This record gives sequence, C-alpha cells and structure tokens, in this order.
Amino acid sequence: MGGAGSLCRKIGPQARRLVADRRGSTLALMAAGLIPVIAALGAGVDAGRLYLVKSQLQAGVDAAALAGARAFAVTDNSPAARNKQAEAYFYGNFTSDYMGVSNLELIPDFQTVSGINVTTITARARVPMTFMRIFGFAPRTMQAVAKAELQPRPLEVMVVLDDTGSMKSNLSGGRTRMVALKEAATDFVEILHQGASSRRDLALGFIGYDVTVNVGNLLPSTAVNKVEGFNSFAAAAHYGFTVPSHASGNYLAWKGCVMADATVKDVSSNRLTSEAGAWDLVRTLPGEGSHPRVDPYFVPPMYVPNASSNTGADSPTSSYYNIYSTEPGNNLYRIDRSSFGEAGADYLAATELYRQYFYDYYIRLNNGDATKSDDVIRRKDGSYYTPSAANRAANDWYVDWKRIPNYYSSSHWKDPASATVNPLGGSTSSGSANTTPMPSPNWQCPEEAMPVVYGRSKSSYLSHITNQHGAIYPANGTIHHAGLLWGYRLLVRDDVFTRTNPTNERPRRALVFMTDGVNEITESQNGYLDRTFTWYGRWSDQRISANQSNTETQMLRRFEKTCANIQRETNPPEIYIIALVANSAAIDTAFNNCAPGRVYRTSSTDELRRAFQDVAAELVDLHLIQ
Repeated sequence: MGGAGSLCRKIGPQARRLVADRRGSTLALMAAGLIPVIAALGAGVDAGRLYLVKSQLQAGVDAAALAGARAFAVTDNSPAARNKQAEAYFYGNFTSDYMGVSNLELIPDFQTVSGINVTTITARARVPMTFMRIFGFAPRTMQAVAKAELQPRPLEVMVVLDDTGSMKSNLSGGRTRMVALKEAATDFVEILHQGASSRRDLALGFIGYDVTVNVGNLLPSTAVNKVEGFNSFAAAAHYGFTVPSHASGNYLAWKGCVMADATVKDVSSNRLTSEAGAWDLVRTLPGEGSHPRVDPYFVPPMYVPNASSNTGADSPTSSYYNIYSTEPGNNLYRIDRSSFGEAGADYLAATELYRQYFYDYYIRLNNGDATKSDDVIRRKDGSYYTPSAANRAANDWYVDWKRIPNYYSSSHWKDPASATVNPLGGSTSSGSANTTPMPSPNWQCPEEAMPVVYGRSKSSYLSHITNQHGAIYPANGTIHHAGLLWGYRLLVRDDVFTRTNPTNERPRRALVFMTDGVNEITESQNGYLDRTFTWYGRWSDQRISANQSNTETQMLRRFEKTCANIQRETNPPEIYIIALVANSAAIDTAFNNCAPGRVYRTSSTDELRRAFQDVAAELVDLHLIQ
C-alpha cells in the first residue's frame, strides 16, 4: 500500500529543515517530530482498515459463491433462487456500511462449463481514508473474487414419496400437494445434477408408497426366491400364471406390490430393540435364511352380495346380487366371465391365495340347500355347504368362480399394463379426476420403485417423477413404514440391488422420506370394518396388534424401530424427513429421533420446495476453486 513511505517522502524535506533550524523553540521541534509519528500511526490505522475490509469482503464472496452454487438450478424470484441466496449469504457476512465503505457492488455470474456449473461472485467496495486523506490520499477500491463448482464424491440417495390419496388436497399457491411435491422433487434432481445431463458419481432411486409398495419385479431378479408362489388372483391353476406375472392381457395378473413381511403382534415401545420374528423391521430380505418369503399384494373382491333376496340368481341385474347401499355403485371389483375363457376347471385350487377371503365375502349366499345352485362356496362333492366360521380354513370346499356375481359392462377388470397409477392423480382436488383406473385387483398399488443406479440421465429421473407418481385415490390410508423399510433395503442392500460405483471411494448415502400426514388407516371403509385391505392384509385381521385400537400406534413403533436399524448401519445413510402439514406430537418425536436436526416441517408450496432444495444443497459436494 506504501502509505507511510510515501508520506515520509513528502514531509521529509520540511522535517529536515525544521530540525536544522535551531532558531525555533523546543516546543516547535517537538511538534515537528510528532508529524511523522502521527502520519505513521494514521497509515497503520488505514492500512488495518483496508486489510479488514479485504478479509471480510473475501469471506462474503466465499459464502455467496457456495450458496449460489447450491441453488444454481433455482432461477425464479423466490428467496431460494440462486441470486437471492448469493445476496443473502454475502450481506450476512458483509453489511453495506461495513467500515464506512461506499459504492459496494456484488456481481454474481453463473455459467455451465463442460457440463459443470461454475458460480463466480465478485464484490467491490470503496474504502475511505481516515487519517491519510489529510495528506492527499484518495479512497481505495478493494475487490474480492470467489468461484465454486462441484467436486463430486459418490452419492447414493433413495427418495421415498407419499402417493396417498390425500395428496390431492389443495395447498397454498393454487397447487395441490401432489403438484407441489412434483415441483419440489424436480428441484431436488436439478440441484443434485448441478447443470449436467447426468452424473456418473450419482446413484438416485425413488419409491412411492400408500398402503403398500411395489418392488415385486425387482425381487425375483435376485439370487434368492423371495416371493411366495400363487396361481393368479381369482383363477384356478389351469391359467398357468406363476410368480411373477406382469404380462399384459392377464386381467388377474400381479402388478408387483408386496405384502408386509412376516411379523409379530404388539412390539415394544423401545425403538432400539427389534423383536425376534418381526421381519418387517430389518434389512434382510424375504427368502433369505430364516426370513420367510413375502406374499404378493392383491386387493380381494370387496363386494358382499346382498342376501336379502334369493330370486333371479343368474341375472346380473338381480337384487340378489345388489351390493349394500353403503357401498358405492362403482363396480370396483368384478369378474366378468365373458372376458375370460373356460379352460376346463370349475373351481379355484385349495391353495388359492385369497381363498379364505372369498369364503368371507360369498358365504352369505349359502342360505339353504334349496338355493344351492347359485352358491359360490360349494362342497367338493357338489352337496350343499353349510356356512360355519370354523369351516373357513377347511379344505372340503371350493370357490366356484363362475358363480361370483358378474357385473356386465364394457369396462372389465384392467390388466397390470393398463391399471397404472394415473399420473394426473393429484393435479386437482376432485376425487373423480384423480381416480386410478378401475376396476383391478391391483388397486392401490403404486408404480414400481426405481432402484439406486449410477449414471442415469437426469431426464429419466424427471420422467419418473412426472409419470410414475400420483395421488392414488380412493385409498385406505397411509403406512409410513412400508415406504421407509423398502427405501432402506433398496438403498443399503447393494449386494442384491447392485450398482457400479465409478470410484474406489466409499459413497455418501442419504434417505429422503416425505409424508403429508400421520400413519392412519380408514378402518371402516364404506361402513365395513373388513373392507380395508393394506400392506398388513385385511385390517380387521389385526395382524400387528391384538387390540384393534392399537394398530396405528404399532405402525409408528415399527417406523421408529426401522429408523434405529438404519442408524446402526456400518455406512449409515443420512436420514432426512420432509413432513407436509401438521403432525401429532408422537409423530414429531418419532421423526426427531429418526432424523435429528434433519426434519423439515412444511405447510405450504414454497416451504415444501425450499425443504427439497435445502436437502439437495446439503448433499451436493461443492468446493471453492478460487
């Protein structure tokens, strides 16, 4: 800076003359001697101010560059936008009146160079001279520059998204929850890619959940057979469909959703303990070791024929086959025998997966030997089968599928290829506009999970978000644990769900879990307790609790225990929870224990988007390169 030296050169001759002039008083000599001392002190003060301004200016642009880089993909006018983030972090470190500066300029620049986002922040400020201006020194302009770009390390992320029917509800900003979620998830993908069309070091996966999850097609591709065999939904073994069946044209085929793993009732409140036999809490997969195989998920026929009349047994319009008035007349479940051929068998195999449910639904038609010609539940020797609760599990009866009440229309059951989730489901709050194509035994089944794989194109993720998720309506509730458990398994079981890490570096892992509410089940669907069918089978069977009123508490406990198991992993994923709308105190506690310091509670479109943006920004590995 040279302030003190320059000053000495200017005042040196005068000082020498004063010293040589012995005609003056001692006081004058002292005053003359103080001039260079004061000048030196003033130069030191101003030089110190210049140093402090330069240092703080650099701190400001460093913070701004990192903040702008994290938000590189956000270009709107929201507070989360890259320009706003850069400004917020800069001025958080360098105030506009710091050390009396003037003409403060902040110049952000965002460029994509060779597929890498580069954020450059330049700041300038004019620093006035306090002491040195009396000697003619002008204000000095200080400048600082910082540049940030992605310096990647392997990153593996599983995103668990809520596809329940409540996601069709309106949120702020004129959007539904599902629309806002898709926008937020898109931001998440954009930020993780940092301007690139793909990232070789990024392995990203998605799974949707409601009352079940869809991983069936992924499981049989592994070395261990993990899915129980079955004969198709409502047809005898002569149809020849075995595990798994996704073939188009089979209206009774399996889409790929699975039931919950074998478990025990009433697990403890200790989140750090996983009870023996509770396979729905752990990382092991169905079919491994003593871990039982998992059942395929189908929603059984929900019609219960109205037995108030016994006339017109063969007529589909007969009151004998009318559904109860509390059941909506929308024909969700039917078997239209004109849609299927006869292949020589008259009844379902004794091992039919839903045999006992068929018994429950149709035994009411057995109301006397005189009318046995229309009975669905029949004795194998052809005689009348007397209804009895004790006989539900017996093997002396069969289901005559041809006699299951038929509802003739141009719209028969959908095969898995057409019974897909409506991608516009959740685009409005209207129930009719969001309905998943019906009728189908795969009702409420989300689309298949996207496993964690390195190097996919960004466009494939964006397409998955747009087309493979929707508010599945109508739905019976929300089971957080279904999505969390399988998101956990798909992420950490890289020995089964394989991926190729492009480096020798151990990957950073994260599990992002999103929900719009609490664990809950619509236990009395349309007025019937035994109508609700979920990941845990028929809700009235009380598979996870001996007390019906404790089942939702049990779901939350299982969520907590699964979280604890995730945290105990050798390379534990960082868990992030994004909760939309209000939750209960118990849910809050569970979430805080599961993801301490990483729970985002949101209640609006903007808050939901910012939460996903913040999580993505935290996961992006950015470095200053200047």
